[in-house]
Amino acid sequence: MLVLAALLGLMPFAGCEMPDLSGDKTEKPDDSGTGGDQNGGEDQDGDGQGGSGDDGGSDDGAELKSKEFVILFTNDFHSQIEPLSKDETYNADRGGIKRIKALVDSVRAAEPAVLLADAGDFVQGTYYFSLLNGVVEMIAMEELGYDVRTIGNHEFDKKMTGLGDMLSLCSDVKVVASNYDFSQTSLSTFVRNSTIIQAGNVKVGFIGLNVRLQNLVDPTACAGVQWQNAINVADDEAKRLRDQGADMVIALSHLGYEKTDEVYYDRGIAMNTRHIDMIIGGHSHTFLNYPEYVTNMEGEKVLITQTGSKGVCLGYAKIKLDDNGRPSFTYRLIPVKNHLDKKLDKDFSNMIDTYSAKVTEEMEKVIGYCPKAIRKGSPESPLSNLTADALVWMAKEHYGITADVGLYNTGGIRAEISAGDLTVGDVYAVYPFDNVLSVATLKGKDLKKLFEYVASSGGLPINKEVRMVISGKKVKSVTVNGKQIDDNADYTVATIDYLMNLERYGLENATERRDASEIIRDCFVAYFRHLADENGGEITASTDGRIKNE
Repeated sequence: MLVLAALLGLMPFAGCEMPDLSGDKTEKPDDSGTGGDQNGGEDQDGDGQGGSGDDGGSDDGAELKSKEFVILFTNDFHSQIEPLSKDETYNADRGGIKRIKALVDSVRAAEPAVLLADAGDFVQGTYYFSLLNGVVEMIAMEELGYDVRTIGNHEFDKKMTGLGDMLSLCSDVKVVASNYDFSQTSLSTFVRNSTIIQAGNVKVGFIGLNVRLQNLVDPTACAGVQWQNAINVADDEAKRLRDQGADMVIALSHLGYEKTDEVYYDRGIAMNTRHIDMIIGGHSHTFLNYPEYVTNMEGEKVLITQTGSKGVCLGYAKIKLDDNGRPSFTYRLIPVKNHLDKKLDKDFSNMIDTYSAKVTEEMEKVIGYCPKAIRKGSPESPLSNLTADALVWMAKEHYGITADVGLYNTGGIRAEISAGDLTVGDVYAVYPFDNVLSVATLKGKDLKKLFEYVASSGGLPINKEVRMVISGKKVKSVTVNGKQIDDNADYTVATIDYLMNLERYGLENATERRDASEIIRDCFVAYFRHLADENGGEITASTDGRIKNE
């Protein structure tokens, strides 16, 4: 075991750095939502087994001990197939799917009963997903031997057809989503409310708790899926698993971690239920380096965990059940570091390299040179300014229209730009989503609503023709092209289809809308090439005071 501990980086314990890695901010919904059981409610396990005892979990390694197993877990992997860049501000050269497999293999060799789970958003964030549509990520899930997963909001980024293609590629991995109803979609056979998996001598129940789709996922991408608040179903589903023979229940949650006790998030779920023993969280990209326990309605302690994002750490929990069935936990985050490079699975690595070769040549094409890093931030940053100004340029290029306003969402900027050569792959990492340019016409009164939304968000990427002062998350002043907004005048807004499809913030009242056919990341590549051509090969950006927070 000392050898395993050294390999895992646990002597001494080394935690993971805790930045804000651009997680999606979850809005607190109301308690309304659709009810009903997925797949008709007859067999919630979806395969007629009802939690049979021979399903899943490795039983190699040491001799089985009574009521003891290990669960390894990930969340918000975001297609980080390769390790993070050595130039990253946080967690440089951490992560990488080859290293994660080396860790998983090592634990399985040392422990008799091991499960592997994921809490959502395994995809989206690098050009692997942009170009290969999740194929590499799903094959990796199969090769690593994941037992169970839940669905995050970014699993919908290739729409329902794309999600179906991905789930079919890793059909051995059970998918649980207790508060999403897929029964009216073509994916109902892939997704179940819950499941029971045998881990050594322990029957482990799993439920999935999923984030609200409204205002987070393009409604055209999740057509037919019904959501209800997780608290409405979590405890009933957990109890149902116990009635079926589960010794304990783990919730795979993509709700997010907040320090408050609001019932929508992981802590609130734990406090307001009776039958959940552990929550493996996701969505908020939180590094919970140390165990956090919350007391449930029975006075029992519930463990809440989360590994951050991008495969920087692998979650580890050894769970022992006492004679009364009460679990105890040994929990840690295992850093995924380069010391694992000596232990890589050769065949798996070669397979990943084969896919890498398919995308590397195009992604390594140099667009220009950045004399210094271009950082993101709020309410204003060099990268957010550059992004919004790019939308105005795109509107001119595509339609010959001079847009008054360029608006992007902060969550759509997924990476920063390092100093040095800028490649196509770098741009794809910043803008990985399959959005397109939308150019819309708004009346001034609706444009004011849009800026109220910008202010309530603390500031979003806007173009240089706008000058805005925010006070207390409200608009104190705003001008467009140096003038006050006229309620009855027409204004042209260059944005993306994702924001338009939300049909909120005044955008739903657009009197005209045009959507480009080209994916937005390729438009950004063209814009960066334009900047390089205009500036002798150099690409720079700066702040200029277009948004101020008082």
